[in-house]
Amino acid sequence: MSHTISRRSLLKGAGAIGGGIALASFAQVLGVHAAATNDDPQTILNLAATAETLAVTFYYNVIVNRSFELDEEDEEYLRFALGAEQYHLDFLMSQGGKTLTSSFYVPSNLLSNQAVFVQTGANAETAFIGAYLAATRIFGDAGLGKLAATTAQHACSEAEHLTLTREIGGLTPNNLALPLPIYYNVSDAVPTLAPFLRGGAGFIGPVNYPTRNQINRARLTSDFTRVYVMAY
Repeated sequence: MSHTISRRSLLKGAGAIGGGIALASFAQVLGVHAAATNDDPQTILNLAATAETLAVTFYYNVIVNRSFELDEEDEEYLRFALGAEQYHLDFLMSQGGKTLTSSFYVPSNLLSNQAVFVQTGANAETAFIGAYLAATRIFGDAGLGKLAATTAQHACSEAEHLTLTREIGGLTPNNLALPLPIYYNVSDAVPTLAPFLRGGAGFIGPVNYPTRNQINRARLTSDFTRVYVMAY
C-alpha cells in the first residue's frame, strides 16, 4: 500500500512541477541510482545538499527577481526561508555532503505568476519533506539516532515552508495531519526534481546558485535559532 501511495504521489508531484514534461532520469544527470535497499550516507548527503542548493536558488530569485506583488509579511517569511535553507546546506556540507550541481532550470513564468510560484514551491517542499523523512528512516535503521533526529528537524523546517507557501497562495495552510512519507529512499525523490536539472518545454535556465554575499543581502538580518540535535 505504501509503495502505491509513493508512486502515485511521485508522479503527481513530478507532473505538477514539470508542467507536463515526461519524467527524466536524475541518474543520467548526476550518476545516482536508486538503491534496492537503503541509500548509503554519502548519497543521502549529496542529494540533500543538491536539493538545498536548489531551494536557496529558488527562494533567492523569488525574493529578488519576481514581478508579482507579495504582502510584506509574506516576503518576510521568504527571507527567513532563504536563510533556513542556506543553514541546512551549510550543515550538510559540514558533514561531507557535496552539491552535485549549482545551476538549475525553472518554469518560465515562475517569477511573473504567483500561482506558478506557489504550485512549484509547494510541490518542491513536499518532495524535500519526503526525502528527509526517508533519510530519517535510514539513519534510524542504522542506529544513528542523532543524525536521524537532525534530518527530522530538516523535515519539520521544510513542512513549515510548505505551510507558509500554501498560505501565500490562499490555500489552507495546513491540510495534512502528518507530512507525506512518499519516498522509501532519498534517491526515490530524484525523478520528481529532474525537470529542475534537465529543463525542457516551459523551463528556462540555467539559473545559478547565488553568491554568499547575495544571499546575505536577501535574507533577513535578524537572526533565528540555530540548534541541531547533532550538537548534543
